[in-house]
Amino acid sequence: MSRRASRFLTRMPALAALPAALLLGAPATGGTLLDPGAKRETTRARAATDRPGNVPWVMRADRLVLHGSAFHGLVTVRTAAGPQQALKFTARSMDIADLDLAASRAGVTVRLRAGSGTTSTIKGKNVVTLYAGKLSGTVTGLGGAPLPADRSVTVTPDALPSWLSRTGAPTRTLTFENVTVSQVTQFGGELSVTGSVLSAATR
Repeated sequence: MSRRASRFLTRMPALAALPAALLLGAPATGGTLLDPGAKRETTRARAATDRPGNVPWVMRADRLVLHGSAFHGLVTVRTAAGPQQALKFTARSMDIADLDLAASRAGVTVRLRAGSGTTSTIKGKNVVTLYAGKLSGTVTGLGGAPLPADRSVTVTPDALPSWLSRTGAPTRTLTFENVTVSQVTQFGGELSVTGSVLSAATR
């Protein structure tokens, strides 16, 4: 691992935009935090703030399930790059199959991958809040509501599908497959990952 990547990892606790599993305090050397097949590890996510961190991150997964979720419309959040519109979701919990998470800053990309075939979870005492800039994938479940004719969706602040745009609707379980989420930030709850591997690489 390069010296620049090592410095990036050692500064990780200060990067509020990274998800909880990336805040475990990786050592200055070595790109793997947990060996594949390691026991399930849980860490508490950072408390909510009104200023998300300045490290954008992207999550990819074979399946994303938002249990007891609600869509709260568009909100403006403060970021290091200035105000940014985001989609606001809350959920009782989230299931993430084959989690693959990456964050980049100053030419260094940190990547967290869960063990193949595993399902990571985020659970909170109350709710988990997610601010997303973009969500794309295939809709496979709308809490019992009819699925759209075109199940391949790309949701952004400028493109809200009719099945999502109505805020204030009762909570329901939303399921997406082959999903990519460009995250502004997420907070609340605990992220639990099995067989996680953490690495850093420079461009």
